[in-house]
Amino acid sequence: MAGLSLEPTYHATVVPAHPFDPEADAKALRGAMKGFGTDEKTLIRVLANRTAMQRMDIARHFKTMYGKDLIKDLKSETGGNFEDVLLAMMMEPAQQDAQVLREAMKGVGTDEQVLIETICTKSNAEIRAIKEAYATLFKRDLEKDVKSETGGHFKRALISALQGNREEGKPVDMAKARQEAEELHKAGEKKWGTDESKFLQVIGLRSFPQLRATFEEYRKISKYDIVRSIEREMGGDLKNSMKAMAMCAIDRPGYFAERIYKTMKGAGTADRALIRLIVSRSEIDMVEIKERFFSMYNKSLGSMIHGDTGGDYRRTLLTLVKEEGGL
Repeated sequence: MAGLSLEPTYHATVVPAHPFDPEADAKALRGAMKGFGTDEKTLIRVLANRTAMQRMDIARHFKTMYGKDLIKDLKSETGGNFEDVLLAMMMEPAQQDAQVLREAMKGVGTDEQVLIETICTKSNAEIRAIKEAYATLFKRDLEKDVKSETGGHFKRALISALQGNREEGKPVDMAKARQEAEELHKAGEKKWGTDESKFLQVIGLRSFPQLRATFEEYRKISKYDIVRSIEREMGGDLKNSMKAMAMCAIDRPGYFAERIYKTMKGAGTADRALIRLIVSRSEIDMVEIKERFFSMYNKSLGSMIHGDTGGDYRRTLLTLVKEEGGL
């Protein structure tokens, strides 16, 4: 028996401005930066209330109208985290993902969490766009770079995800869900040691709706849910990558709520990660992330941003997530 392949409906906090006048926006931005001093509030009001595609359109009009590069002007007129968040907003999503992946792998050491967050949570179309953007921006092959920077089952998990070949659009097959739940149970909890290949085969290939069905069946025959089993059976980066894929099937907003929380909890703030997450998710599922954030941590995302950031940087983030204190 097969069921419908349904994905949850998600809601963005940054939606296309309507009506949208890129010429008027370009003029407002130029006025905010020319002469002595900078009108930061206008920069925030315009850019944080437009989608990435609308910002690209504004940048094209800006160059046509004034013969100047908007990104260069923003760099010269701003600084610190405020500059970083504005520049992140001026990139198409795939370009931003390609940029953070390159930064995570170049030089000494690799930021495995960035690889997991960026590669393991994407749809097939998003993976293809990231690979193309990476090749265009850096004249390098993303898959080859990932192979050279990672190893073992973790490398296999990332390479699997980079194929952009996850089943999508198929009806949910409940017979297959029951069968693969049993196979995962035998490969992990019922086995001395863990058959990581079986976990990778199922979690890396099946559609997210199919995985949800499989994980529901798994819970019926296991002492633990699938995420707890992954945490018990695996370690290190492989555990984190498998958990990310599983969470994106079960509770994508919950996964990103946890990632955002971790950028701000404790001493100091991981600003680059916070910027990346807020900018990227604001156009996808930030409404649901905010709801999950509150239910998981008993505080609003806005209040945590307010407590961990300041100035124009804070105002920009709060505008992107549509919380009090933004513009």
